[in-house]
Amino acid sequence: MAIFLSAGHHHNDPGAVSNGRKENQETVKLRDAILNFIKPEYKVFTDSDDETLSQYLNRIKPGSGSVVMELHFDASGTGKASGTTALHKDNAGVMSVKFCKSLTEAVARVLRINNRGAKSEKDSHRGRLAFVHEPGINGLLEICFIDSKEDMARYDANFLLLAKNIAAVLMTYDDLIR
Repeated sequence: MAIFLSAGHHHNDPGAVSNGRKENQETVKLRDAILNFIKPEYKVFTDSDDETLSQYLNRIKPGSGSVVMELHFDASGTGKASGTTALHKDNAGVMSVKFCKSLTEAVARVLRINNRGAKSEKDSHRGRLAFVHEPGINGLLEICFIDSKEDMARYDANFLLLAKNIAAVLMTYDDLIR
């Protein structure tokens, strides 16, 4: 029973870049803020800012009693898309799908943006996402669109409340498997 929290694109990969922001910097900032809201009695493992995703995945050993999440920001290339999405592996278990739905509901509520829902990794740009294949309750959260000025303004205005709400979802699902 543990929470595994990763900041997407944090090592030598800026991820999406728009409006003077880099996805890797935003995910690290949000990951660190979420950690401040997770109560001390929860066991939490995070990625290190100097390791790649494959190094992190090789280091961690989540099991079926784990909650596993990676943070990302979406980008449309036009700056016109808006909303939050969570991705789970194809044929994910019921709990992973519910977890992804809970994450998008929390983000949409706090940021007052469109809830694009929980979707299969097949609906992602890559088609298969290594992170969502780790054991446990698992999801990859696309917070909002980094190239949407409106999404990012709402993100900035509600940053701490967002971090608190994501931490609450993580702790709730960890409690379910204790």
